[in-house]
Parts: sequence; C-alpha cells; structure tokens
Amino acid sequence: MNPIASSTLPGSAGCSIRGHAVVASRLSSLAALRDAASPPGCPALPPHFLRHSDEHTVVAVRAVLAAIAGLPKPVAFDRCGIVAAPCQAGRIAAARSLTQRQAGGVSPHIVPRCSLHSLGDAVSVALGMHGPHIGVGGGPDALAEGLFAAVSLFQGGTASGCDLAWLVVTDWDTEPLLDAAGIPTNDPSCRALAMLLAPADPADDDRLRLSLHGPTAAAGAALPASPPAGGLAAFCRAVEMCATGSVLTSWAVSCPWGAEIRLVVREQVKRSMLHRIPAAVSRRREAA
Repeated sequence: MNPIASSTLPGSAGCSIRGHAVVASRLSSLAALRDAASPPGCPALPPHFLRHSDEHTVVAVRAVLAAIAGLPKPVAFDRCGIVAAPCQAGRIAAARSLTQRQAGGVSPHIVPRCSLHSLGDAVSVALGMHGPHIGVGGGPDALAEGLFAAVSLFQGGTASGCDLAWLVVTDWDTEPLLDAAGIPTNDPSCRALAMLLAPADPADDDRLRLSLHGPTAAAGAALPASPPAGGLAAFCRAVEMCATGSVLTSWAVSCPWGAEIRLVVREQVKRSMLHRIPAAVSRRREAA
C-alpha cells in the first residue's frame, strides 16, 4: 500500500464512507469487551451475546458500535448488508477444539461462532439487519479482498438492494503463539476497522470515498505496484489521516489479481484542504 497523489481518480465502481471506527484490544483485555455496555445511542447487545464469539468478532462488533456512536444522526440498519473480512480468525478456538477432541468432546459453539461467516452474522443479528452478510478473505489478503467485495456491491449505484453496507476487516498485529493445549503464550493485539458505506452521490457531504480500478485503467497503469506493507494497521492510519484533514488525501491498496482500491478525499474537500497546506508541502505531495 502506498499513498497516491493523483487528483482525478475515475473508477469503475465507488462508494462513500458515511462513518468509520477502529477498535484494538490486547488478547488479555478481550474478556472485558465481551460483556461491556454499548456506547450511548447504540443498540444494546443481548446479555452474553459475545460470550462464545471469536476474538475477531468481539473487536469487530465493538468497532461497529463505535462507528454508530460517531454518526452525526441516527441511521436505520434494517436494509443494510455487511462484508466481513477477518484475517486468520478462529485459530485459537480451533486449536483448543483439537485438544478437546482428544479428550472426547468439542464445543458446539465452534462452527456458528468461530467460522468465516461468524463475524458478519454477529453484526447482522446485533443490528437487526436484513441485507446480505458475506464472509470473504480469511487469509493474509483479507483487507484487499474485503475492500474489493464491498466496493463491488455498489457497482451501478446499488448494494444488492441495500441502502447501506458495513465493511469490517480484522487482523492480529502478531500471530498468537499457542502451547500444546491451545493456550496463548503471548499477548497480541486484535484490530478491527468498521466502515459504513453508501452508494456514491455527488450531492452528499461525505468526506471519504472508496473507488475500484481495474488493472488496465490508464490512471492505475501509471502507479507503481505497491506491496502490502503495514497491512490493516497502515490502512487504518491512512483512513484516520484522510478523515481528519491531514496532508495525506489518498491511499491505494493493490489486490493480488491486479485491481486497485483507492481511498480518496472528495475533490471539493481536498481543494479546500490544500489551501491550508503550505505551497512547498503541496508541491512535494503532487510530485510523489
């Protein structure tokens, strides 16, 4: 992933980012998140709703609730879909289940709570959503695959009949190390990014947009291939910087199959921001 400086970014598909939030938690602190109260103005979770959920699902649901708490006005989610893209979720539970199987029993929660579909299912149930929920990725390319699937939902301006769609991506900062019993011996952080997406509309006032570009697009051909350095953590920083009006106004994520998803600040917002940036800094950014 690399910052990009092109001022015209035509894409074959695109969507607006209505809201976003990032939640990260150490493995040792996740137990407190499972039964924590929802932020003010957010739907209350049923008691013990996350008790048996995978670590990725716990931080993902909390990120979605944090994003809802930050929205400028209430939103109805009954016609909302979700694309969930966890990176290597469920591995701790799977290791424990293999150990338990040798002892003669496996938890019945392993499939519904710790599979690829579980994250999206939990968010959908928590918010009373009736749109599609899709689990994609699962491996090291989860960020690119999740972005690609989410932006593709809005091809032609619709999201498969939904008004809105959540994109939730999760990842460990370092892989949990397990002993012979499947018990973690280190304390890594699990991070979740939740973004509420809507079809792109020239009349809206959303600051950020995502756009999808094919491998043969003229604009994309001029950009060098970008390695996935930094992964989800770097993309989260880019989202925060673009959203808060820093010098960074765009970011590109390259897909393994050649497509590219670009995070950009809307042109009219970008132009107003550039007036606040010293000319020398602006010239360096445009020359990058």
